Amino acid sequence: MAEESYSSADLAAWEWSVNVLREGPREDASDARQAREATANLCSAWGGWMDMPEPISNIVQRAVETGYLQALADVRDGRVAGLAVSEE
Repeated sequence: MAEESYSSADLAAWEWSVNVLREGPREDASDARQAREATANLCSAWGGWMDMPEPISNIVQRAVETGYLQALADVRDGRVAGLAVSEE
């Protein structure tokens, strides 16, 4: 097995950072399900994450899921320009 180039302290700091970001978007059950599905689809389409050590892969997946949750919250709350309901 290859030597790890990060310490357990590095791993804990990265995990803490993602968890801080994760607290940002408010989540409802539908958003959480959609974010998990979108993250799974993205990760399955990109095989590079499989070469990562599991702790790093988990952090990356959680960070991607956090991005999806924030995007869903932004759309739901109308904070995305150009996505307003059209009145045609």
